[in-house]
Amino acid sequence: MKSQTLQHKNAFGKLLMSVGLFILVGILFNPLQAQTEPITVKGIVKDINGPLDGVSIYLKGSKAGTVSKANGNFTFPNQLSSGDVLIFSYLGYKKESIVIDKDSTFIELTMTEEAIDVLSAPNTNLPYKSKRRRSN
Repeated sequence: MKSQTLQHKNAFGKLLMSVGLFILVGILFNPLQAQTEPITVKGIVKDINGPLDGVSIYLKGSKAGTVSKANGNFTFPNQLSSGDVLIFSYLGYKKESIVIDKDSTFIELTMTEEAIDVLSAPNTNLPYKSKRRRSN
């Protein structure tokens, strides 16, 4: 009788050990554990002449964004993750994109000017001619 009880205890102990090991392995290799920590991104945007005020900075694929201050500094309002893409846009400059990684806590971006076509006002020095016929 005692030997049967010991056999049951040993079998139960082995089963409990196997289940515990299975749970431990599941926790260690859980994909949620592999996700990166949120990243707070700050930085400065400038061109060859100095800081740029009013650069639009937004997260690709969302409405989240901010604008650089007079000294070119910005702090992105949302926490970002590795792989997120920030877009920097400013009139007269090429649009820039930066892929965020774990080391992207401070971004220093120098934007490059983009040639734009300037539309001019129509020439008003020419005499006006009507196509309507005059009736006498």
